[in-house]
Parts: sequence; C-alpha cells; structure tokens
Amino acid sequence: MATTTRQIDATTGDRVMARALRTWARATTPELAIVQNVLRTPLGSAARDPSYGVEGVDNATANAAARWRQNVLVALSRWIRSGVLRDVDVTSDVLPLPGGGAALVYTVSFKGRDGRPQSFAARRP
Repeated sequence: MATTTRQIDATTGDRVMARALRTWARATTPELAIVQNVLRTPLGSAARDPSYGVEGVDNATANAAARWRQNVLVALSRWIRSGVLRDVDVTSDVLPLPGGGAALVYTVSFKGRDGRPQSFAARRP
C-alpha cells in the first residue's frame, strides 16, 4: 500500500485543498512534505519537539549561504540517518535585492525511500 501525505503550502504551512475533488490535495511524496515542513519551521518553535526545524541565518553575513546549507543538513539529519532521505544535497546563494538587503535562494535535492530524485527550491527574504 502506497503512503500518502497531504500537500502543504511551503510558505504558510497551510494544507492545500483540491477544490475540484473537495478534499485535501495529496503531496507528491511524504518525503517532500517532510522537507517542506522542516524548512518552514524555525528551530525551537515546535512545542512537540524543540529540536524540530531549521536555524535561520542573517543573509547579510559573509558566509550566509554556507551556514544555511549546514543548518539545513542538521535539520534533516534525523531523516537522513534513518534512511528516509538519501543523497541529500543543498545548494544556496545570496542575491542582493534591488531596494537593499539580500535574499537567500536555495535548492534541496534528495531521494526518498523509493529512490526517485526530488528537489525543493525556495527563497528566504
């Protein structure tokens, strides 16, 4: 039996409705839902588990992209160790914004339990 998970909006954490079907939309894979939920949760903010989530970085620091990469790998480490996520790779870059400041853009690529390559790209202001 295939595992199914509800799709979440990666920026808000809200569950996505499939309006035509009048039900929750299904996530592409449960592993993708895990990655999205972990990366949208600030470290220490989940009451059920203070170690759940990812530590943020200041985009203005010189090594923000490298620190973000490391923080993502630490946040996903329990699923990497258990074999739920495999071949995890994080690429990140800091882009200057037109009005000043910087945005962090990143992509997390991985394989789930079925071995299918997946990726998730996002931007942190």
